Amino acid sequence: MNNEIPIWRIKYIPKTLDEVCGREKIKERLKNIIKQGNFPHLLFVGSEGIGKATLASLFSKEFLGIFYDANFKLIYANVPLTEEERQLARSEAYVSKSKIGSIAGRRITTPAFIKVKVKPFVQLKVLGDTPFKILIVKNFETLGSNQQGFRRLMEIYGSNCRMILITTKISGVIDPIVSRCQLFLISQVDLNSFKELMNKIAENESLEIEDGSIEILYKVSNGKISRAIDLLQLSSISGKKITKNMLYEVAQKFQNDLVGSLLLMTLRGDFPKARELSRNIISNYKYNPHELFNLLLNELNKLPLSKFARIQLINLIADADFRALDGIDNDIQISALLSKICLFSEHLS
Repeated sequence: MNNEIPIWRIKYIPKTLDEVCGREKIKERLKNIIKQGNFPHLLFVGSEGIGKATLASLFSKEFLGIFYDANFKLIYANVPLTEEERQLARSEAYVSKSKIGSIAGRRITTPAFIKVKVKPFVQLKVLGDTPFKILIVKNFETLGSNQQGFRRLMEIYGSNCRMILITTKISGVIDPIVSRCQLFLISQVDLNSFKELMNKIAENESLEIEDGSIEILYKVSNGKISRAIDLLQLSSISGKKITKNMLYEVAQKFQNDLVGSLLLMTLRGDFPKARELSRNIISNYKYNPHELFNLLLNELNKLPLSKFARIQLINLIADADFRALDGIDNDIQISALLSKICLFSEHLS
């Protein structure tokens, strides 16, 4: 994008806790921690895109001060290791018999993610005049059974490194970890704070917003600041006057583009990313499986596919829609469909 037309969500990203939109009680709790200079491990829970990582990062920056760069790390639990990282984990999994000590000749069973991404950081002593380092782990629930290994690190290295774990569902985090953390429930920003920010952006960007449009923007974005700013910027391309109808149209196109991207990603066989995107779409737009399947069908009809491929894919969607009637777990039904489309795409290639 041209430098003269910056991405607004980046342009208006908060630089301090005070600049964060709304959430006064949460900010007050975090500021009190900074004053005290000490805190236990933290667990941030809230829906996707609500601002959990932004709050955690700004808090870490203000807590660590000038020692932030040397003592801070943010990692994503759902991002697969690179081949180089896997090779490193394998090379360190066996202790040579030539070594001295009780572990000589033994195979270490520490999960690769923890061995490569986490342990080197938490083991390294804190640098500078700050009580401890801070590690943020996004999408923590995706660690699954590896959470037990993570719990041991929290106990062993807790005095050297505090951890802020971020998740969309607390049910995906094991009880021993929840019990070791101070809980922060991050909710949707309130409408008044949302209005204040959107009006400020509109003024800065010389936009004229029709009465009631900000309420519509709040609704179609589910109160999520980054999405609201994206929709506002996309709407501004058509002109400086922002109307309700314009916002609805842009939101609809934005939604269709996401579902279209989901279908193309699945047809390319990228199941992990497709499943993550589908979860984001469900979380953001509150669709049930039947609604998502219908949207996928609409996007499917736009693709230049052979008659055979189209029929097979429609049958897969229809079968998934039927199974969803009796399904208890929506995520399983959607993931099953995506996995079948990925498998089918392999036969096409």
